Amino acid sequence: MTTQQEVQTREDTILHHRERLNAVLLHIQENIDAPLTVETLAEVAGFSPYYFHRIFAAYLRETTSDYVRRIRLDWAARRLILSSDQVTQIALEAGYETPAAFGRAFKKHFQLSPRTFRRLRRPTLYANNWEPLLLQPEIRQRPDHELVYIPCVGAEADSETVWTTLKQHTRIAGNETSAIDPFEPPSYVQVCRDLPNEDNTPSDKMRVDAGILLEENASIQPRGPVDVQQLAGGVYAVFHHQGSRRDAMWQAIYKRWLPQTEISLRDAPPYAESTALPALRRRQDQTVTFYVPINGSLYELQKKETLMSPTVSTLEQPDRHMLSITRHVNIDELHVHLRESYEQIAALIAEAGVEQDGKPVAIYHGEVNKDKNGPVEVGIPVKTVPTVSGSIKSGTLPGGSIAYTSLTLRQAHFPEILGYYDAVYNWIEENGHKIAGSPREVYATRPMDKEAGMDQPFLEIAWPYM
Repeated sequence: MTTQQEVQTREDTILHHRERLNAVLLHIQENIDAPLTVETLAEVAGFSPYYFHRIFAAYLRETTSDYVRRIRLDWAARRLILSSDQVTQIALEAGYETPAAFGRAFKKHFQLSPRTFRRLRRPTLYANNWEPLLLQPEIRQRPDHELVYIPCVGAEADSETVWTTLKQHTRIAGNETSAIDPFEPPSYVQVCRDLPNEDNTPSDKMRVDAGILLEENASIQPRGPVDVQQLAGGVYAVFHHQGSRRDAMWQAIYKRWLPQTEISLRDAPPYAESTALPALRRRQDQTVTFYVPINGSLYELQKKETLMSPTVSTLEQPDRHMLSITRHVNIDELHVHLRESYEQIAALIAEAGVEQDGKPVAIYHGEVNKDKNGPVEVGIPVKTVPTVSGSIKSGTLPGGSIAYTSLTLRQAHFPEILGYYDAVYNWIEENGHKIAGSPREVYATRPMDKEAGMDQPFLEIAWPYM
């Protein structure tokens, strides 16, 4: 046998293995509550149990029993987050004979009992300082789509080999009849079979279906490692992101955006879609669209979406006297500075018996984050100026034309709040004005008000302009 023949034989063998293993992975996914023994899965693959066990471990990098256990527990975790089903019901549907056995396995895997997991691990706020600061999705109704795909694990979903195989299967590289629209760029899709916000599944074991959307009414006969599935339609929250860090975008959606809304997730897989191949998505000029399935009617959600969009208003204010304290602080020290400075100034005002002339403010004379400690001035406007000493200074709060937007406490987390600063700044520029001073936060009552309701007016982001 020639070297070329040996290579071809090896490639044919790998292709055959992948095709059989894909059938097994799909069988596991669709039969979570069924007996999934090595013997049963080997029969699905068409191999002997001994040979199947070796092949599975070689390709998936874990044993059959470890894989099945992880997929069952990940499925159960998803049900705990997305549904109100009883733990006993979820345990039985996950293929466990008793709730006790399920509880032991779940706690070993997640270091939490199922009930504690449900209470603590629903998506929680996760502030991560990176590009998408203001996550505001479109709400869309999507029809069902046919997807020609290859099931992948980990980095396989970005593999050039996978996408070359898919393109060849849909004939988009040649001149033959295509299963996609020849006049439109193809839509490359990656369907997340494991929730992107869960930290328990290592990135090299995340299940992703890599696929290409088929043209409407197109028909393909699956062969080799390629199969066809229906990508469920329904209502989706749709996010657009230009640039790199796709994984971090998923984290931002599930751990920052979702906890701040009243929207609940629908039990369907989220997916990312782009006209650029995944290998090119590292480029900053490539746009990826993220689809997150959600519950509710399109009309009601779009109405709520309109209400949640930042509205920039304007007002005219006179210059006012102000007592203030200015310090250089980074983001970790900011809350303490706001609270302590306000309390010191409020105590002086009460002792001196002078009258306030407006709400307390924090003026950002420089950038504040983990790396920069720009000066932040905390102040209270007053009608008359009392005698001051120490760190408290008297000065002027500049008035003039002010552009502002109002936020609730739920919206005022760092770094999301920076997106609202961007909204005010962009309004000023887009309307032909110029910045006329440092931006400020004007508080409804007092900074870091512990009694403020999450959805009550908390502060205004205000910016002088001319």
